[in-house]
Amino acid sequence: MLAVKKLLFILILFISVPECFASSQDTIHEKSVHVIPVPVFYYAPETRFAFGAGVSLTFKLSKTSGTNYSQILSIAAFTQNHQAFIDLPFFLYSKNNDYYIDGEIGMFKYSYYYWGIGDARVHKELYEVRYPRIGIDGYRRVFHQLYAGLDYNVVRDNILRTDSNGVLRKGEVSGCKGYVMSGAGVTLLYDTRDSIFFPTKGLFVKVTTYFNRRVFGSNHEFDKYSTDVSWYQSLSRSFILAFNQRNIFTVGNVPFDELALVGGSRQMRGYYYGYYRDKFMTLLQAEARLHLFGRWGFDAFGGSALIGNPSTFPDPHGPIFAEGVGLRYNANKKQHINIRGDVGYGNSLEYYLSVEEAF
Repeated sequence: MLAVKKLLFILILFISVPECFASSQDTIHEKSVHVIPVPVFYYAPETRFAFGAGVSLTFKLSKTSGTNYSQILSIAAFTQNHQAFIDLPFFLYSKNNDYYIDGEIGMFKYSYYYWGIGDARVHKELYEVRYPRIGIDGYRRVFHQLYAGLDYNVVRDNILRTDSNGVLRKGEVSGCKGYVMSGAGVTLLYDTRDSIFFPTKGLFVKVTTYFNRRVFGSNHEFDKYSTDVSWYQSLSRSFILAFNQRNIFTVGNVPFDELALVGGSRQMRGYYYGYYRDKFMTLLQAEARLHLFGRWGFDAFGGSALIGNPSTFPDPHGPIFAEGVGLRYNANKKQHINIRGDVGYGNSLEYYLSVEEAF
């Protein structure tokens, strides 16, 4: 299921919060705790416009100057598609950033479209789902920017409504009557980016595993392996190239909402999230980021993905492609936090409004 930390984009347009996201170079004389109201506003094909509000609590767990700020958000929102959620995402840094924890606790009520699995395409079906989610990743620094840790994720998926003539209603798809996913695994994280909001150089690598077993409370036993690699290179002060490569591999009795899904606002823009889904997915996407003038910038992006399963990978229909352009507005000059407006074309023309870069 699509986690809010990948879907949710917090639009902080009317408040000045550069000190809340302070880097490790901050001094100990800065205010240690910040409580800030946060308006929520974004647009994606899966939700249309979304509106909401929340509170941001930003603080340091240590007064040491090398310790990053930690943050806890409390957010509630609803969308034009009659969806709603309450979410509590967080990230915490210990003294000198030797330990790092991030995760979320939330309750979501969403509706999505389903087009089938792999090359077994079906007519578009609308289904409604309600689910609580708890996810937590804990890391320890093992060498410079390399962290290793454990992760845990649990989702109780309740399917509230399906199309009367759809295949989900017939009960032929794994997880279509609801499911419980509960799994633990290991995670590796390596990050040399010069900024988490607008990198101009560096490398980001994250490797994640989940082993969903009955011993953890899962009623579907399956494994999920994922990698997320991004590389950034500045060719001049105003021109940056960014590349992102992702893989997802699932094995076992995988619920249809836990398969590798293509689409969304951060990967293969131009495809509705879940327009394609199967057990395996690999994709490569790239962006050319150009500063125009003042606070304004321009992006051109494109990507290609392969999907499939153990018997047909890649899918015999070949790769799928997406491309598009976008404008950027630098809403926070100190941290270079951009408001992102994109137009992407994959299987259809889609529009996105959010905060921060896609990768």
